[in-house]
Amino acid sequence: MEDYLVDREILGKFVDDLIKKKPLPVNDAAELNQLREKSIKELDDEIGVAIFSSLSDEENEKLNQLLERDEATPETYDRFFKEAGINLEEIITKVMQDFGTKFLGGENV
Repeated sequence: MEDYLVDREILGKFVDDLIKKKPLPVNDAAELNQLREKSIKELDDEIGVAIFSSLSDEENEKLNQLLERDEATPETYDRFFKEAGINLEEIITKVMQDFGTKFLGGENV
C-alpha cells in the first residue's frame, strides 16, 4: 500500500469528478481504472512536489528528521508546516485546480 499526502479517497473523488466531465480514450473498465489510478498517483506526486519545493533546505532536513523518527503525530506535522509558513490547504487547492485544468485540456474545473 502506498502512502499519500492527501487522503486517497479525497484524491479519488476529485479524479472521478474530472473523469465524469471529459470523454476519455479508454475502451473498457480496466483501462478506465488504470487511468484513474495513474491520475490519483500523479496528483499526489504533484502535491508533494509543490509542498516540498516550498521548504528551504534546512526545513526539508527538519522534516526528514521528523519522518525518520516515525513517532510524529499529525499535529506535529501541522505545527511544523505552520512554523515554516507553509499553508498546506492553499498549496493543495492550487495544485488540484491546476491538475484539473490540465486533465480537462484547459477547460475550467
